[in-house]
Amino acid sequence: MMTLGSMLAEVAQRTPRKCAVKFQKRKIPYRELHEAVNNVAHGLLSLGLQKGDRVGILCENRPEYIYTYFAVVTFGGIVVPINTFLTGNEIAYIVNDCEVKVLVTSNKFLRTVQPVLGQMPTITHVVVVDAAAEQSEHVAFETLMASHPADTPAAEVSPEDLAVFIYTSGTTGKPKGAMLSHGNLLANARDSSEAIHVVAKDKFLLFLPMFHSFTFTVCVLIPLFKGATILLLGSVKAFDDIKRALLFDRATIFIGVPAVFNVLANKSLPRILKYIHALRVFVSGSAPLPSPVIGKIEQKFGVPLCEGYGLSEASPVVAVNPRFGVRKAGSVGPPIPNVQVKIVDEQVTELPVGEVGELAVQGPNVMQGYYHLPEDTAKTLVDGWLLTGDIAKLDEEGYIYIVDRKKDMLLVRGINVYPREIEEALYTHPKIVECAVIGVADEAKGEVPKAFIVVREGETLSEREVREFCKQNLATYKLPKYIEFRPSLPKNATQKILKRDLRSGSEGS
Repeated sequence: MMTLGSMLAEVAQRTPRKCAVKFQKRKIPYRELHEAVNNVAHGLLSLGLQKGDRVGILCENRPEYIYTYFAVVTFGGIVVPINTFLTGNEIAYIVNDCEVKVLVTSNKFLRTVQPVLGQMPTITHVVVVDAAAEQSEHVAFETLMASHPADTPAAEVSPEDLAVFIYTSGTTGKPKGAMLSHGNLLANARDSSEAIHVVAKDKFLLFLPMFHSFTFTVCVLIPLFKGATILLLGSVKAFDDIKRALLFDRATIFIGVPAVFNVLANKSLPRILKYIHALRVFVSGSAPLPSPVIGKIEQKFGVPLCEGYGLSEASPVVAVNPRFGVRKAGSVGPPIPNVQVKIVDEQVTELPVGEVGELAVQGPNVMQGYYHLPEDTAKTLVDGWLLTGDIAKLDEEGYIYIVDRKKDMLLVRGINVYPREIEEALYTHPKIVECAVIGVADEAKGEVPKAFIVVREGETLSEREVREFCKQNLATYKLPKYIEFRPSLPKNATQKILKRDLRSGSEGS
């Protein structure tokens, strides 16, 4: 198998003039992309880096992010993508945990990092992507690229070598670095592209933050692996840019997360858009997608929306509903090619079809382990299977149905209650645009559900109406005991609802 660097080199040699990345009004052909990557690789090596060294990337979406990522893996370094929404202290924790030597950032995020640089002793250089060479106290990116050869640096890199440390979101304690190899990432790009039938003429719309594993694998590695084109936008908030990319750049594959599709489903758009866009498929990942949203999107655009499932520890894609063939409501689809799944109990014993338990995954995409955390690795990787922490079931045809996160499950009078089931019911109410359900302590029942609800703009909804609606759709023990209306729900950078924030504000409900 190839490495990430050799993959890009091969595509650049095969289609040198084809547009690899379009950013703003600039088109970057594959040859130029590959040469820029080599320039940066030589520049980083000139700073004293060598194989195995870690390079952190803390930067908004821009071509330099892609240059840096591929430059690092080309000489055998390890990329550490850093969440741009973190505080300085949170960034310092990640940098120190894996001993980042060079940090590549922008002026915007340098302001966050500068006050804590003294707390990160392993950093030898900070590279600033948008700094003028003569004005920067750090290394300017243009200096890094200048006066360096465009040929590939000599390096012995194999598919088994580590390429990326993806730090988990830390919802259960401190973030952990999931170690992914070249082979893990390339296998996932190859098998995922087969599952959604990607071809070289496709144009991927990329507006989600690139530090997220879902974004980089699906929106960068897959299109580059297939020799397709990336339409790179600066932000998910640039809705006018998204519309322009749909209409004028002729995007064919739209990758999003549930919050984006929720907005798109409820946003007023010109009716003609349904008939003049070039989209072939929508793909949703990163968090569960409410079934009603899928129907609205497909009706509005006339193309399939395929929900997928994955986790950082699996590079990250595990399953996706097929573009062609059977797409089942409520399912995230069958596993992608070369990936196996099973449902297990607390003793990691396989359960029969239809029974609910923890989803376990096996395949070439599964991580090598957590960086310097052997005990956590041993708990998560058991006999070659990755225990996902997600509660799920399989049907006779191998389709996966995610029931909920293991840690989100409630015990109401000793009965398992899954918040997602309650949320799915609430999402069918025409006045509810967003919701989340958590468990809160209850003396009589142990735990009870609490629902947080965002009402559609211009509509009104009472607690009594919600309760009556729930009674028609849910068993008595699943009914929310508490209901709280909010103008919005807290979310992270990839628009996942932060249930931990809702829990911390609901103690004593």
